[in-house]
Amino acid sequence: MNSSGLRISVLRRNTRMQSRFMLYFGVVVVALMLLVILVVGQRQTFTAMGQIEKRGGVIANSVASASHNALLNYDYSSLQRIVDQMRDQTTATYVIVHDKEGVVAGFSERSDLQGQMLSDQISLESVREPAEVHQRHTGLGELASDPDGIIEVSVPVYVEGSDQRWGTVRVGLPLSELHSQLQATFRDLALLGLLAVVVVLLSARYFTSQITDPLRQIARATAEVANGHLDHTLDEDLVGELGETARSFNKMTEDLRRSQDAIRYQKRHLENMVQERTAALRQKARELEKANRELKEVDRLKSDFLSNVSHELRTPLTSIRSFTEILLDSPTVVSPEEQTEFLNIIADQTDRLTRLIGDLLDLSRIEAGEFHCELEPVPLQQFVLAPALETMRRIVRDKGVELVTEFEKDLPPVLADADRLSQVLMNLVDNAMKFTKRGGRLDLKTFSSTSRVPSEHAEGGFFGVTADTPEQGTYVIVSLRDSGCGIPIEDQQRIFEKFGQVGNVLTSKPQGTGLGLAICGNIVAQHGGAIWVESETGKGSVFYVSIPVCGNASRYLSSTSLSDPISAVRGAADDLSAALQQIASGPRVLVIDDDEDAVRHMVRALEPLGYRAISCIGGRDAVQKVRDIKPDAVVLDALMPDRNGYEVLRDLKNDGRTANIPVVMLGPLTEMAKAYELGASIHITRDDEEPVVVGEDGSVI
Repeated sequence: MNSSGLRISVLRRNTRMQSRFMLYFGVVVVALMLLVILVVGQRQTFTAMGQIEKRGGVIANSVASASHNALLNYDYSSLQRIVDQMRDQTTATYVIVHDKEGVVAGFSERSDLQGQMLSDQISLESVREPAEVHQRHTGLGELASDPDGIIEVSVPVYVEGSDQRWGTVRVGLPLSELHSQLQATFRDLALLGLLAVVVVLLSARYFTSQITDPLRQIARATAEVANGHLDHTLDEDLVGELGETARSFNKMTEDLRRSQDAIRYQKRHLENMVQERTAALRQKARELEKANRELKEVDRLKSDFLSNVSHELRTPLTSIRSFTEILLDSPTVVSPEEQTEFLNIIADQTDRLTRLIGDLLDLSRIEAGEFHCELEPVPLQQFVLAPALETMRRIVRDKGVELVTEFEKDLPPVLADADRLSQVLMNLVDNAMKFTKRGGRLDLKTFSSTSRVPSEHAEGGFFGVTADTPEQGTYVIVSLRDSGCGIPIEDQQRIFEKFGQVGNVLTSKPQGTGLGLAICGNIVAQHGGAIWVESETGKGSVFYVSIPVCGNASRYLSSTSLSDPISAVRGAADDLSAALQQIASGPRVLVIDDDEDAVRHMVRALEPLGYRAISCIGGRDAVQKVRDIKPDAVVLDALMPDRNGYEVLRDLKNDGRTANIPVVMLGPLTEMAKAYELGASIHITRDDEEPVVVGEDGSVI
């Protein structure tokens, strides 16, 4: 502790209680008076500012009313006379009138500024705002100034019965009167506070003297008890609260004697509790250490994933670039057979890149909760197995692997997304081919079962992913057996996790990204089925996929309704014409799309139909353009790179100026419900299939 801190501490100990009371009361009173001065000053400032702003608004509106005809007729001499008269009749520092271009039409006592454009920030803000604006500043430079400050009120002048702005009126009022009032108020309050401090200090001196003497007796007795003399007592005949304090003190010493034994007991109890808590903390520490190891493992998997993805991207790109350069640099040297071989390699590597990017996009949709399967009755063999077999036969033929199929006859249709189910099957085939050597064998089988995972396949432990819905009905199971190296039992569950791969990335160099089976698990779970693996090291692996048949799958997906097929309205012009006839109240239509060719095509298609089509490229400025144009209808593309069409639709419906303008949304059928939730009037599909125009009630237009 430094010397100044020591002096303060000694002074505090040696100061009498009476003096401290007086000091504390004085400080409190001074603080309260300062607070009162601050609050009163703030309230008076607020009230006075409101009055000044109100007076400025009255003056500005009066000038605006008087200047209306002069502004319309560009009569600057009349405007100058009006502002000069208003300046003489009021306490305003300045009165300015701008025309609709922001040029000075009248400046009080400064007629030389007529026709000039004021470039200061205050002037620019005043002529730009569409409503009344209040600004506080110290002046307009050399044009007008006040060291005490100025409150400016600016009012726009509109043509009667129209929203066209014809000018701006600005009135600046001085704050010197406000400052004079505040100084007088602060002076009166300071004198009142000084008087209050004197009265409080005198009162505190008298009343504290009635307390301090008995307290000294209590202090001496307390010191005795602190030294261990618990038999020391006080005279209980003291007056009032001090007598009660003495009686309480005597009772306290008696309670302290009884508490000593209780403290010894509590000490032993606390020691036991500390031991128990220590054991619990050790257990928590072990759990945290385990969680830390798991986090490190996740971090390692992500690092391995990034390394794998970079490798998977670089390898096909290198091949494509190399063979393309050969074909471009030496087209006459390469024989037709070699050209065909090179082009086949480029096509294969392109397919490899497409699959990788597709996996990454699917993972992104799964993480965002936007990965959904569109389920419908599907004959499994016709729409899933047959197309997959064509691809499989080409792959196994090129690699020299035998393919054996065994399909159960009369398989019932399943409720499935055929494309997603084909993606699952091709991913399993791709994985099997990676680990099956030339001369190996693949067995593809199908059979039906009354269980999602038959009991004979779950006896040795289940390694895979299954839906969390109740089992019911019949399932079709597809199995794919390979003669590869097999999967260790400790890795069989991990391969269904994101980034999960067999082996160490630095030594075994597994192929792929570790996303395929995780995506397959999500797809199969959405179908209400299961996917699992049975494998033994050195003896190959068998992957199983179970899908519920159509009857019980429809019960599983209670939220999925299958409607009758609807007739498509074909042709972009006919689609928009049918939609606009339902919703447009006039001919003006704003077309919003990031594709200039598409916009140009729609504009040309709509104009012969009697519509006045206006183009807007991209969604970034779309909302502002709708506000400016106020069209009778809007045609909006859902998928735009600069700004998503659904964000534009949400902003339009949340803005009172554009909320009632009908919107035709062009987007994928899977996003139709989202479009209607955001307020679209009509949705037109923009998938690869034929377009369908559907109203908000689900009817085909």
